[in-house]
Amino acid sequence: MIDIQSLDIYQLEQLRDAINRRLLQMRRTEGLRLPELLQLFEEVKTTLQGQGKEWHSLERWQWMDGGIKFWLNPNDQDLYHTGWFSIDELIAWTYDSGPVMIEEDVEVDEEAGPYQQAGGVSITWLPKSRGSSTSDREDTDLRLI
Repeated sequence: MIDIQSLDIYQLEQLRDAINRRLLQMRRTEGLRLPELLQLFEEVKTTLQGQGKEWHSLERWQWMDGGIKFWLNPNDQDLYHTGWFSIDELIAWTYDSGPVMIEEDVEVDEEAGPYQQAGGVSITWLPKSRGSSTSDREDTDLRLI
């Protein structure tokens, strides 16, 4: 038994976060009807807010890839990905894991050349000028045109 009267603010916040994560973990997410899923979604958002995770947008949802996905545009985009995520992926975010999290920097192979993809989006490198081709380029600096 925990005596909550003896806990300080930090310990109470840690206990609250642990309880919220455990409740989310115990819930079944497969086969939920839309009202139940949206209620769980609100609980996930409350848990994330309690952890200090903020976003510009986490309201839109739609049916895609055989399930409901939620649009996330997080504030800390150096830590978290923007995109469509399932309820299970958002729950994983409460544990600081899953596809929402940006992985630590991976060593880049300098010999591999410029990136051909970023976040699953193909990159087409434009020539420096109208008369040159992309294969004529020697550097890979990005510039605004």
